[in-house]
Amino acid sequence: MMQQIFSQKLRFKADDGSDFEDWDDITLGEISSKSLAKNKDESISEVLTNSATQGVIKQSDYFERDIVTTSNLKGYYVVEIGDFVYNPRISSQAPVGPIKRNKQCLGVMSPLYTVFTTNKGDINYLEYFFESSIWHDYVKSVSNSGARHDRMNIKNQDFFDMPILYPCLAEQTKIANFLNSIDQKIDNVTEQIDHAKTWKRGLLQQMFV
Repeated sequence: MMQQIFSQKLRFKADDGSDFEDWDDITLGEISSKSLAKNKDESISEVLTNSATQGVIKQSDYFERDIVTTSNLKGYYVVEIGDFVYNPRISSQAPVGPIKRNKQCLGVMSPLYTVFTTNKGDINYLEYFFESSIWHDYVKSVSNSGARHDRMNIKNQDFFDMPILYPCLAEQTKIANFLNSIDQKIDNVTEQIDHAKTWKRGLLQQMFV
């Protein structure tokens, strides 16, 4: 469904039934700016990481232990709630590295990540855009894998020249609300499955006691 939306095979209409205008082609740099604030005074001690499967989470939760010490945090970038983070690490779930939105807490991240703040558009729409694969071909075209062959090597200018499919704000909001409703249905079904599994385990225990 996301591929149909971002390839514009599926379009939404305005509340009055009229068609929305054509989408603009803009660059990421036109709607965002790189976050350059560093933790120079070491006032922030919460270290975050960007997981392809879990998104932006606390490093201590991801690794089950702290793997950096507070003495190493001066050069780390400050990540505000709502900031986006690009992790250049390649994985099967993120073939060019994931871009995820920080919904966790104020924290800091390694300078290996690219942190940016959007200043225009519906942030929920942009989050779904980065969850799609529509931007992957561009990143592949302007970057090379790193020396370890598990990271994308992309210059800042090339990264912020990334083309963004940009509908009008009203259509962005409709797209975000539609995809969010699907996510909610998925969450509800997942919860039902978890309850069914728990019920099954309890039933099996009663049968074989």
